[in-house]
Amino acid sequence: MGDAGRPAVRELLTTALAALAVAALLRGSVVEAFSVPGGSMVPTLRPGDLVFVSRLAYGVRLPFTRVAVLPLPGPQRGDVVVFSDPRRPGQHLVKRVVGVAGDVVELREQRLLVNGVAQPRAELGELSYLEAGEGAAPPRLDTCRRWREALATGPVAPPPAEEPEAMADAWSRAAAGGVSTHEVLQCRRVRPGRREGPFGPVRPGHVFVLGDNRDRSDDGRTDGGWQVPVDEVVGRVALVGWGWGPAEASPGAGSGLRTDRLFKPVE
Repeated sequence: MGDAGRPAVRELLTTALAALAVAALLRGSVVEAFSVPGGSMVPTLRPGDLVFVSRLAYGVRLPFTRVAVLPLPGPQRGDVVVFSDPRRPGQHLVKRVVGVAGDVVELREQRLLVNGVAQPRAELGELSYLEAGEGAAPPRLDTCRRWREALATGPVAPPPAEEPEAMADAWSRAAAGGVSTHEVLQCRRVRPGRREGPFGPVRPGHVFVLGDNRDRSDDGRTDGGWQVPVDEVVGRVALVGWGWGPAEASPGAGSGLRTDRLFKPVE
């Protein structure tokens, strides 16, 4: 009786080990999960979100390596990506790509320009969210202005003149190649004439990134400007698996599952 049960146990163990091996292979070459600790990507991503990153978005690599087996086009403007921080080895960041090779990126009074072309945006009202406290301080409720930005993904040619009509025409030509629409936050008052940048041109094989919560983001503008090597990009964020934390309206409440974040696509 005991001997008859051994093959079944052995088969069960073999199946379990095979399943673990397949799961590890998938994690290394297909999809990977990352947690979002801070608010630099609000409203797209919230602190406590667990996101799933497609490692196949920009090509097929050998598992657990950067060796490309089947290269595909790299990140484009509008993609939300996870990457290895080129300034701090071993750390990962999640940001939005706003500039690709050859682009010059600038912010004027909080409005994004690519190659001198303003990217249109429309105000959506206010949004309140929990901003992480510093050190042991509890999270605090912050209220910011919310905008919907339309980022052209096609080649952007500089306008012949900095006039509204010329800018709109240049954006329309770039938008013919596609448009990424997403929400961004503005948490500080705009100072007339304030500019950040220009940053670039972006070097070949690199991208320029910003957080969607641009007043609360450590991104490509920091320390005079930096760029992300495409080889350091883990993949594109495709989905929020779930969110965990206190309810936005009750910062002092206990943490729990945020059902509004379950399997939410990332745009």
